[in-house]
This record gives sequence, C-alpha cells and structure tokens, in this order.
Amino acid sequence: MPEVEIRAFDELSTDELYAILQLRCEVFVVGQGITSEPDVDGADPECVHVMMWEGDELVGTARIDVAESPWSVGRVAVAESHRGQGFGTELMEAVHTYVGDRPVELHAQAHLEEWYRSLGWERVGDPFFEANIEHVRMVWG
Repeated sequence: MPEVEIRAFDELSTDELYAILQLRCEVFVVGQGITSEPDVDGADPECVHVMMWEGDELVGTARIDVAESPWSVGRVAVAESHRGQGFGTELMEAVHTYVGDRPVELHAQAHLEEWYRSLGWERVGDPFFEANIEHVRMVWG
C-alpha cells in the first residue's frame, strides 16, 4: 500500500523536490511532449505538494495552489508503471481530504474528464488548449 504525504514547499527536502520534478518531467515532458517551461512555472513555492510513495519511489504527485482563490489543483501525475491500478484515485482522495469542502478548481486534460467526474468534479465551460493539449476546467466543492 502506498504512503501519501502532503507538505508545504518549504517543508520538502531537496530529495523530495527532486523526485517531484523528476516524476513530472517523466509524465509531462517525456511522456506528453510538453516543454519544461510550463511545468516549472514558479508557482511551486506557493503550493502544498501531495506525494505518493511506494517504498522510496515517488509514484504519484499533485500540487494544490493555496495562494489562488479559489485554490487550484494541478500537476497531477502518476508514474506510467503505476497507472490503471487505482493510484491516481488514491492520490486524488488525499487531495479531497486536504481541501475538504472548500471550492477548488483544476484544468483537466480532456481525455481524463470522465475519470475526474467519477471522483466528484464537475466541468465548467468549453474545452481549451493548454500546453497544446485539450483541457477542461473542472470544479470541486
């Protein structure tokens, strides 16, 4: 069973931050061809970071931007080797526990809309492109 930890940026060790950035690079830059510029956007210091560990391997991550109003969830990533096994759902359940019933939004890749909907998120508005990938705005709470 994976272990989930949630920490503010200034509570992360350099090893944890490196693992987060490495996993996001594997998923978004290598896996989806997104340039690293949109990923390393300077917002991480304002965020709370969700980390899912299996032993000493980071297998899932997300960030919650608590400086935004409403808060926003982003950079949801699960290692390719752990997809389709419920890790993403468990990761998002940890996010839901942290945010409680406050209003939160996220920009979901459009092909994941139904999955997010199954977790209680609702789509708002029309699809749009972000980092050359179709997304939809979704809200929680």
